[in-house]
Amino acid sequence: MVATKFKNRHCDIYLPSEKDLVRWEELAEKAGISLSKFVYETVELHLDSEQAKPRSDMTKELSQFREEIRKLREEVRLKSLMLEKKETEIFRLRNESFVQPNFQGPRQFNQDLVDILRQGGSWRGQDILAASNIDPRDSEAIRIVSKQLNVLQDFGLVEEGPQGWRWVK
Repeated sequence: MVATKFKNRHCDIYLPSEKDLVRWEELAEKAGISLSKFVYETVELHLDSEQAKPRSDMTKELSQFREEIRKLREEVRLKSLMLEKKETEIFRLRNESFVQPNFQGPRQFNQDLVDILRQGGSWRGQDILAASNIDPRDSEAIRIVSKQLNVLQDFGLVEEGPQGWRWVK
């Protein structure tokens, strides 16, 4: 018989077997709560999780996010390549006077090139190109860098050694 104070808020549960009842009682005891409270909290926890997104929705959403990240990475890669090409093109246009035959007038060295070499240490050609954001496949840009290095060497500002180019102090 149900106590009067619980009369309007109780329910009976029929479990499939006595074994299930014993298992639930053991779990409630491990949790340090009554069987009634254990059943109530377990059901509430399940109901709360049902209100949250189902696992299949979260898996689908995760898959969509991964695809979006893949697309964004590809877009960044392509834009980086385009940016490198544009920077190389700008470099060529600004410094084409170094490879023009019979050019007369003042020429200005690429400031990035001078700054890189003045940092100290030896710089291999590929490292100079990478630090200057110049496409290493652009032969015209490489010719310009080489010409500038040779002119700087003629002025005694840089020298080429076995380790690469370095600024002379």
